[in-house]
Amino acid sequence: MGMAQGNLQFNQVLLVDSALQTVPANKVWKINSISGNERRTNECVDISANSNHELRSAQCWSVQQTASFYANYFISIFWVNGKRIVNTIENLPNQNLTVYSSTNCTNSWTSGNFSCANRTAIPNILPMWLPAGTTVRTGGPNTLLSVLEFNILP
Repeated sequence: MGMAQGNLQFNQVLLVDSALQTVPANKVWKINSISGNERRTNECVDISANSNHELRSAQCWSVQQTASFYANYFISIFWVNGKRIVNTIENLPNQNLTVYSSTNCTNSWTSGNFSCANRTAIPNILPMWLPAGTTVRTGGPNTLLSVLEFNILP
């Protein structure tokens, strides 16, 4: 027989957007789904080894230790406690792209066989349960999280 610390009682349905929100005290949230994406247009993408750019998870390849490129792509992401969670990345370039020998898109050289990995959600990314005090937001105004809020009853 298992012991629980309390019971959950459904409270409300929420839509979380790009405004930072915090799970209230004595509540838990269950993120059920993510919908929408953000279009990034002509963005300089740093793909160096120490980059923290959102496309690091796209595993872009270059022979340079420091490299960058301009890209147009779609991304569906959300943030939990300041940690980025990538759902999908689409429309990335895959060859004959001008790659720059710096992290800020300067000193160009042309690279053949350049590639990035478009990706889809890891199958078990959702649902995700969030305890009280957790912060969450989406990666932009065109992406929404569908959330169920539960009261924690003694």
